[in-house]
Amino acid sequence: MTTTSTTTAATMGLSFPATTFQKLSPSSYLQRHLQCTPSTRPSGRSPSTFRLATLHTNALSHAHGSAVVRAGDTAVVCGVRGEVLALTSGEGRTRGRIVVERVGVEDGEDVEVETHALVVPNLELGTGCSRDYHPGPPTDFAQTTAERLRTLLLDTIPLVPATTLRIADADGAVKAYWVLYIDVVVISLDGNVLDTAWAAIVAALKSVRLPAAIWDQDAEAVVCDPAPENFRSLELREAGYTASFVVCYNDGEEGGENAEKECVLSDPDEFEEQVCGEKITVAVGAGGKIVGIEKSGGLSDVAKTLPTCISRARERYQQWSSNPIFVTATAGNTRPRNSGFTPRFQPLMSRYRLAHAASVPAASTLCPS
Repeated sequence: MTTTSTTTAATMGLSFPATTFQKLSPSSYLQRHLQCTPSTRPSGRSPSTFRLATLHTNALSHAHGSAVVRAGDTAVVCGVRGEVLALTSGEGRTRGRIVVERVGVEDGEDVEVETHALVVPNLELGTGCSRDYHPGPPTDFAQTTAERLRTLLLDTIPLVPATTLRIADADGAVKAYWVLYIDVVVISLDGNVLDTAWAAIVAALKSVRLPAAIWDQDAEAVVCDPAPENFRSLELREAGYTASFVVCYNDGEEGGENAEKECVLSDPDEFEEQVCGEKITVAVGAGGKIVGIEKSGGLSDVAKTLPTCISRARERYQQWSSNPIFVTATAGNTRPRNSGFTPRFQPLMSRYRLAHAASVPAASTLCPS
């Protein structure tokens, strides 16, 4: 009797639920899915499929521009707030004046955005956004992602020209600047936060409406017009977008010798990012031009994987740029609000008369996920 039971158990083998197999051998679990016909990831997507993205603008009441973007189970909120940076300080017409010289300006390019820190992005992981995140000081991951976003904004895809942030007098002399503080909060993290955060930043910047600011020559102060009809949008350059990928390797244990050795996965989720060591990010600028490529880890055949990533990145760029399914801006209803702000540069702003902003469009409902 014992011999028969042992033989039956050996014939049947061990069986585990899919969730247990995923925990015991995550790499084999992913490879088994990719070797199906057709190739399917654990999330049900094909290797080349990006997650459906939804976008909602003007979601925050006390920001000059905001957006909520969700891609799969990754959700990001971005708020943009403008504050005035003065170029003069102290008492009197000449005391404490700061002289600004524009150097290195060629072919219409400006350096003021970077030298004066006129665009300041920051990223924060919200409490409970992921089971692996615990409240406390900013993690290395958050700081690294924030720096990558800053590089995108200032160097790779410079959306904001200095001309749209200048506040000049009647003679055209620059007296002050608008400073844009871009705060990104990740409320749900399930992989590929860079693409989602960047899309939220682009949408939030497009929705920004700043009060009309003029330089009062007599008072030597910046005066803001609180009338909503005089609010203005930013004059941005054409937007670009990023697309991220991971490369999954087959070590030969799954599928035999004829199995595909490398598989490029678009828009990876958290599980796929943990399993795959090689990550590639492609930045696509205006007109589908490739403006940046990042690669970390792995030893894949670059001549094979990069063209695949570039082709898919351009497809994603077209989706973000023109497909209404991916870009759904909600105009909402206009309602009064108090969007006055406390200057961060208090010593420089003590003599400024800043009126409270009021009544900018606010969305009423969130886009369906």
